[in-house]
Amino acid sequence: MSANLACNQGDSSKPHHEMSFEEYAATAHSHSVPKWSVLAIPPEKYSTTMLCQMGKEQLRALAFLWGVQQDGSKEVLAKRIIQRHQFRLKLSEETEQSLAKLPRKALATIAKEAGVYHPWLNRAQLAKQLVEWRHCGRERVRIEIARARHESVITRAAQEGQYVPAENLERYGLDAHGQCEPVIMGVPLSRAQRIAPGAVAAAKSLSKVEFLDWVKKNKTDAARLSFIEPGSLADGGALFWILVQKAFTAPEIPPLFAGL
Repeated sequence: MSANLACNQGDSSKPHHEMSFEEYAATAHSHSVPKWSVLAIPPEKYSTTMLCQMGKEQLRALAFLWGVQQDGSKEVLAKRIIQRHQFRLKLSEETEQSLAKLPRKALATIAKEAGVYHPWLNRAQLAKQLVEWRHCGRERVRIEIARARHESVITRAAQEGQYVPAENLERYGLDAHGQCEPVIMGVPLSRAQRIAPGAVAAAKSLSKVEFLDWVKKNKTDAARLSFIEPGSLADGGALFWILVQKAFTAPEIPPLFAGL
């Protein structure tokens, strides 16, 4: 679908790539998936043979959404996914009231499978935990799919040269061209430049010794580094200088392309 497909809810004139994540997550587009995606396969059609035809990364992504371990061979991943689907399907037939009526041993087995078992919880509490786990699982999948779709829409729009709000680019660590942006202490470079412009500019242009001296003489500007990472001045700014230098260093060009 086009990256600038407009939302059919709320402000219909606002393209998807200009929406905040919260706005986009409320649209129908956010939980749609391409026909070729592994997510488009109905769970009731899952089989080990069919899932093993998928790529390893696709299976790992599917395992992540189903909330199971993502390591192991494709066959192991497929079996985990199918087992979790069957478990959730069986759980979907239960209510909090019906679960609470089960023998404690049976209820404990179900709770352990879901990862919500605690020996101090009574049957009613375990039943409530299971119902909440079921609901939270569905909501998590919805949010994760929306996040992936939002990132895809924004990346494509930026790469096509369309306007994308800075906060959307920052959310996914992208620059204005839709490429992965360097980070400083986990913060995208563009955001770090807005938070502490003086410190970033100084670390970029000065030598390490000069920058450490700059930190001592410009305490107000240097103090803004705490908004990037608390405690970032514990070493006087040495690590920050290294990370800024790295962020502004052009990537190495493979020899084959060095002369182009």
